[in-house]
Amino acid sequence: MLLCRETACTQLDRALEACIGGTSGVVMLEGAAGCGKTELLLQFAETATGYGATVLRAAAPGDADTGAPHATVHRLLAELTGTDGPPPTAASSTVPTAHEFTAALRRAAAHAPVVVCVDDLHRIDGASLAYLLHAAHAVRGTAVLLVLACAPLPHADSPLARTELLRHPHFLRIGVERLDERGSAALLARYTAQSADPATAALLHRISGGNPLLLRALLTELPLPADGRGPTSDGPFADAVLTCLERAGDDVRRLATALAVLGAAADDAPRPAADLAGTTPSAALRAALALEDAGLTEHGRLRHPAVAAAVLDRVPAPERAALHARAARTLHAHGAPADTVARHLLTAGTPAADAALRGTDAVKTLREAALQALIADGDPDHAAACLELAVRLSPDTQAGWEMSLRLAAVTWPRSPGAAEHQLDEPLAALRRGDLAPGHAGRLARLLVAQGRIEDAAEALERTAPRTARADPLRELFALPPQTAPAPAPAAEQGERHPQPGSAELRNSAALWTHPGSDNDDRAAEQLLKGTPLAHANFDPIVQAVRTLVHTDRPDRAVVWCTRIQAQLADGRTPGWQAVLGLLHAEALLRTGDLPGSEREARAALDAVADRGGVFLFGPLAALVAAQTAAGRIDDAARLLQMPVPEELFSSVYALTYLRARGQYYLATHRSRAALDEFLDAGRLAQRWGLDRPRQLPWRTDAAEALLQLGEHRQAERFVVEQLATPDARSPRVRGLSLRLRAATAEPRQRPKLLTRAVDELRRCGDRLELVRALADLGRALQLLGEGNRAAMISRRARYLATECGALRLAEQIMPAPATQEPGTPPAEPGATTPDAEQLSESERRVAALAAYGYTNREISAKLFVTVSTVEQHLTRVYRKLNISRRQDLPMDLQLENLESLSSA
Repeated sequence: MLLCRETACTQLDRALEACIGGTSGVVMLEGAAGCGKTELLLQFAETATGYGATVLRAAAPGDADTGAPHATVHRLLAELTGTDGPPPTAASSTVPTAHEFTAALRRAAAHAPVVVCVDDLHRIDGASLAYLLHAAHAVRGTAVLLVLACAPLPHADSPLARTELLRHPHFLRIGVERLDERGSAALLARYTAQSADPATAALLHRISGGNPLLLRALLTELPLPADGRGPTSDGPFADAVLTCLERAGDDVRRLATALAVLGAAADDAPRPAADLAGTTPSAALRAALALEDAGLTEHGRLRHPAVAAAVLDRVPAPERAALHARAARTLHAHGAPADTVARHLLTAGTPAADAALRGTDAVKTLREAALQALIADGDPDHAAACLELAVRLSPDTQAGWEMSLRLAAVTWPRSPGAAEHQLDEPLAALRRGDLAPGHAGRLARLLVAQGRIEDAAEALERTAPRTARADPLRELFALPPQTAPAPAPAAEQGERHPQPGSAELRNSAALWTHPGSDNDDRAAEQLLKGTPLAHANFDPIVQAVRTLVHTDRPDRAVVWCTRIQAQLADGRTPGWQAVLGLLHAEALLRTGDLPGSEREARAALDAVADRGGVFLFGPLAALVAAQTAAGRIDDAARLLQMPVPEELFSSVYALTYLRARGQYYLATHRSRAALDEFLDAGRLAQRWGLDRPRQLPWRTDAAEALLQLGEHRQAERFVVEQLATPDARSPRVRGLSLRLRAATAEPRQRPKLLTRAVDELRRCGDRLELVRALADLGRALQLLGEGNRAAMISRRARYLATECGALRLAEQIMPAPATQEPGTPPAEPGATTPDAEQLSESERRVAALAAYGYTNREISAKLFVTVSTVEQHLTRVYRKLNISRRQDLPMDLQLENLESLSSA
């Protein structure tokens, strides 16, 4: 008994009993391809043979025989006479007439019941069909049973065939349907000889649609891949799909191919599927019903991607490209969404896509699809692919350059280097005077975003003033008008770069410097809190984070970098990851976290290692700076061996690179080379309107190099000049400046200046610069004979340096004791503790002085209190902080009063 075919078998048995009893009949087994008509027909033929009937079997001929008339009749007669041979031709005189064919059946039925089994009736030749229709009526009253298997719909060339068969008084239609879920589970259980897993049975039914042929093919591929892809495109399931389509006819096969090409677009637009298949709407409707009956489609779409893959895998690549091009043209004509059309243009490739739509239509469609991919879908890869094809299909050079500019903006999140190269042709056109003014404005903004200040200024000069002034970031942060830079100090000798002095340079640098008002950090955080991460928002987000780095809030910058980087963890935008990684590295460097800074800088380098372009030197500079500060000089030297392109010195990344290289030279005692690097950085900063000590304190860098060279007066000029800038309001800038100012002052003035520097640097959170200031303060006190305080401060400086990861600096401040393992932190001279907040203001002042080595009598004199009062304060401090000696006092006690007390 065939599985789930009990009713059909019973009906066939009754028809056979009637035939044996001398009653003719016609049975139509009607079902979609793969549903088991052939198996049912074969089993019935065996049953009829077992009852002594004469069984004649024939099927529709293969493709090679479809042109031969009477082919099916020839096979039936060969079965009847026991002979075989090639099918007759149209001119053959051996082909009997319809009456002769019917007479042969009658003669055979006189001896035994005759059962004529014909498979694939819908595919047989027209002449054979006519003979069968004639015989169906001419053998009435004889023991002849016609059992015909066909698809649910009649053959297109013989619409009257079913009607003629219906006129027979003993006509019986037996539907051979697909299996339901229970039937699929039963087949699975029979195949595996055990109860089917419900989830597996449901999955197989969903993929096969209950088509027995497809289901059996699936069973041979068990287990299916765990990733949910389903069967392969070249396995038994795919072969079964193609068999079903082959047996269903050309119209069905063409429609299935059209549906596979259209994909999801076929859901909303049935008419394009018919157009793409090259059939009439009525033929497409019949083919669609046939696909649905076979379980190959569901609600008009191919049931499973494996079905589509099986169909398309057998289509040659050139034909597939042409189909997608035709699909794009058809869908565009029917008003399909731009993204739907664009995906077919992309699949078709450049030559086919170029032939599919007019250039303007194709470019417009691709541009709209790219915009949707960025705004609605968040898919920069697809947007870039659309724009790359739009560049190739642009009907004229201006349109091509416009697409190149759009492509550069979209490519930056994936590949900064590629984005830089995509601006080469528009920039060359600008210099030739060929680029339209509107495109020049867009080019200028992109160059600024890439940090290419020199090229951006050139583009701005060719842009209308209204366009050049448009800068949403300046409005957002209330940027003040830029003033002309001050002349460079007289100590500068020689110039590596020209000095154009263009206002456009300063305008194009607006993205790379914080505004400079007192509320910058609050405005930046407000923007970050209210702005979702998206392509259109990325530049303002980066500017806001950069503002936090440069407004003495690197700790908040670290927090925001961590949050934003978590949103980029999928790896789809390595360029964005590198930009945030660079900012994160710079922020961590400003907090004194050298290992963290090195980690983030290296990750940023790795993200764009082979596609970084000039931007690559940003994270490279951060990594060199972190390794130099950590004392890893050899590692930094290897990084600095990378060849430097001339284009770097038109980019803002030159500033940090020159500074990092100068710091490396300082660490290796090449003071003159370091000075040259710092001065070059200063020249570029002034030229570009980026002379902001908060961002680039090149004057104190130069002063440090000059001090190593013994040129104290020149160093003092640089420091004084930096203290005169508006950025000197920044605690970090003041701290850096005061530390270097102390180095040029008289010995007795140094503790006062250094104490102020320590206070400022503690306020801004720059622990590494705080270490340097503490170390200088310890040396200054030692020089004045205050050994106890000097040792206390130096120990604290060494501990903090080790905590930052600056091991070489720690050894320079105070060599480790012989009993201490090299590179291990010294005993903590006083940890930060929440209990410190319990101290009163008086207790905090006493504790701060005690922590920095003052005796009780000295504290008494400086605070104008009795020694007893000092002792009482210290007793309460020890109790509140749960410590027992001065060495355990916390490092982070405020030092507001030390400035005035140090000079007493």
